[in-house]
Amino acid sequence: MNRRIVLLLLATAVIAVSATESATAAPYIWPVRRSRYYDWNKPYAHTAYGAPVSLVVPPTATMQTNWGWGVGSSRIERLDHQFMRNYPGAGYSGGPYRTTPIWPSDTTQFGVYNVRGPW
Repeated sequence: MNRRIVLLLLATAVIAVSATESATAAPYIWPVRRSRYYDWNKPYAHTAYGAPVSLVVPPTATMQTNWGWGVGSSRIERLDHQFMRNYPGAGYSGGPYRTTPIWPSDTTQFGVYNVRGPW
């Protein structure tokens, strides 16, 4: 009888430790209010629109991969920005955006940027 209780307590402790490790395993995904301090786009505009374009991804997406041409230039970044449910109104157009280079060297130079959806 004592052996069963000890095994039950040991199994409970192992489950508790594994649950806390999985909750703290990825601190870069923790919800930090970083998005209010910078824009959702980079300085490049989409060639068809003349302004940056947002690509809506599911609200559960937390990371994105950006690819570059060259050695070690692919990277994984957080997705911090999210659309609000209410339409905030028309924004300004134009801006200091660069056009897509003739030979782009990174996926951020195409002018399409991921933003999480509100639903």
